Amino acid sequence: MVDLETDERFPDYRRDALAETPIRSIMAFQMFIAGETLGALNVYSEQPGVFTPQSRNLGLIFAAHSSVAWNAARREEQFRRALASRDVIGQAKGMIMERYRVDAVQAFELLRKLSQDSNVPLIKIATDLVSGAKTPAE
Repeated sequence: MVDLETDERFPDYRRDALAETPIRSIMAFQMFIAGETLGALNVYSEQPGVFTPQSRNLGLIFAAHSSVAWNAARREEQFRRALASRDVIGQAKGMIMERYRVDAVQAFELLRKLSQDSNVPLIKIATDLVSGAKTPAE
């Protein structure tokens, strides 16, 4: 939006922004990686018409770099969760193997079947099994 005072595309936003903020001009950049939208980078100005083609190019570069950084942080968190899940699933498999005298493949298949039959994520089944074993008997 070059000038929020004259832009008619988003009348409710325009009305509220003009009434409640000093915003008068906006640039927005979609942030994405491999076709997946991660969000948007919005840049605001208190002056209308201040964004130039150069500032638009800089915004595109910054949005691209931000997308890469955001995606890397998100992947790292997914990796950490996967490692933690693997440990809990391994504990649950061990408990089933000991209790029912089955091998690791059979124990995992039992967990998988319980997950599918109950429509509950496998990690939740495993977590409940492991935490139930840690609870003292009443």
